Amino acid sequence: MDARYLKATTVLPLDVKVCGKRLMPFCLRHRVQLEAIDSPFLDYQKRSFKAVDVIMAVRIMSTLDKVRVGEPMNLREQFYLIWLNASQDRLARAVGRVLGIMFESCSYPKIWTKQEKKVKENIPWTLACVANNVRHGCSLDEAWTMPEGEAVWMSISHGIYNGSDVQIVSTDDDAMLDDFDNIINRFKNTN
Repeated sequence: MDARYLKATTVLPLDVKVCGKRLMPFCLRHRVQLEAIDSPFLDYQKRSFKAVDVIMAVRIMSTLDKVRVGEPMNLREQFYLIWLNASQDRLARAVGRVLGIMFESCSYPKIWTKQEKKVKENIPWTLACVANNVRHGCSLDEAWTMPEGEAVWMSISHGIYNGSDVQIVSTDDDAMLDDFDNIINRFKNTN
């Protein structure tokens, strides 16, 4: 069985607290909410983080309530804003914990790529994933809130079942390809 699939479908809620709040597994709803505020957590390799970015990500990832996300910062969050701003180490640890939850929930399938096709996207991929899962029996709430990796695996499997020309690279195949690449590189280096 593919290790990425097992990881995606067996994500258990970790007991990770940041700024006094327990984070939930990262889901498509969280992703869209982070996109809406242009969070650096979705582009972490290219952007830096501020304490307010952590506070907002924690607010989003500690609930599934869409209304609470837009409320003004409360006294507790203001305290943690000052607390994180007082120490770069604290800020870095908080960023690491948030990213850790995101990585744990985002175990996607690896797809064989053939020739690159220019695909015109008419709808966001998150919405396509949710719509596909709802079309195949998930409730709307479940499609938005299941761990992101699991939602992507389900959506892709629905597509394959319905005839999409998508092939997934198993973790065994991936390891074999890596071994093959290593052999080729050793051969090139000896010549």
